[in-house]
Amino acid sequence: MKTLSLILAVLGWAGAVAASDGPLPVGAGTLDLPGIETVVLYPTSSAAPTSLLADNPVFVGVPVVRDGAVAAGVHPVALLSHGYSGLWRNQIWLAEELARAGYIAVLPSHPGTTFGDMDPSWALHPADRPQQMSRVLDGLLADAEFAAHIDASRISVIGHSLGGSTALMMAGGVFSGPRLMEACGGSTDKLVCLLYRDGGAGQSTTPASARDPRITAAVLLDMEGIQGFTPESLADLSIPVLALAAGIEDPRLPLGWESRMQSQRLPAATSRYAEMIGATHFTFMSECKPGAEEILEEDAYVCQGETAPRATLHQEIAAIILRFLNAGTQLESALQSL
Repeated sequence: MKTLSLILAVLGWAGAVAASDGPLPVGAGTLDLPGIETVVLYPTSSAAPTSLLADNPVFVGVPVVRDGAVAAGVHPVALLSHGYSGLWRNQIWLAEELARAGYIAVLPSHPGTTFGDMDPSWALHPADRPQQMSRVLDGLLADAEFAAHIDASRISVIGHSLGGSTALMMAGGVFSGPRLMEACGGSTDKLVCLLYRDGGAGQSTTPASARDPRITAAVLLDMEGIQGFTPESLADLSIPVLALAAGIEDPRLPLGWESRMQSQRLPAATSRYAEMIGATHFTFMSECKPGAEEILEEDAYVCQGETAPRATLHQEIAAIILRFLNAGTQLESALQSL
């Protein structure tokens, strides 16, 4: 198991790592996809004034050029999947870092598991989320503004929490709701068990396979649900997978049962696992503003518990992810970069 300090020592640098010659201005647009709200951040050649996107009284937004022209050339793609009851804006901070480094970063809200659109029986259909992501990728590749600027040989998927399971399924992992429920037993304290049980996971009889062969790398951010993946499907993963976990344990998300199990079940030949010192499960969401805890009230925990500023942790997380993704499509290079 690698810790953040070890990884940064290997990298030799904790700053942002860019695929381009320097940070690029960030453009923002949307995809016209029925039923899936999708925002795209990308490098832009426009020098127009910026405005804040996804900024509100609770979370810090990012400066973007709205509908700016896509920068010349082709760019790698990163699909970002939010967690349970999240929104496209949850990982806007990471999308900004990716776009500044030359990536087209795509942020959908998942119908059925997004804030304001929750399906009570969502866990009956675990393949829905990765299939939604594949539809988003289809839309991006067909979009008149983006199609000519996409490097189709470098398409990654990044997911936080439940989004991590979405990413792992797109990479080739096969998920079984009953398998997860068996591992959960009668647990009433593990959050993933409660969410999947309430969502009907035990009634889903067919293991869900949703591999998308266009995906060339996957990044899992404090993923939930590793216990539900079949061992044989994980053993067969052929693309590089980076799993980053919160270093500060949440009793509802026990490290030994959740994140650290990834280091045991993901194949050593194709994956790397690390814990981010000072980070909580919610560090992977946007930075909280002063006064956010008072606004959130009983949900204030999403802004609490870190032992380092979230903005600093975001820089470190983005640096590691970019180092991994910038290694390109060669498995050995991607893993050796860490």
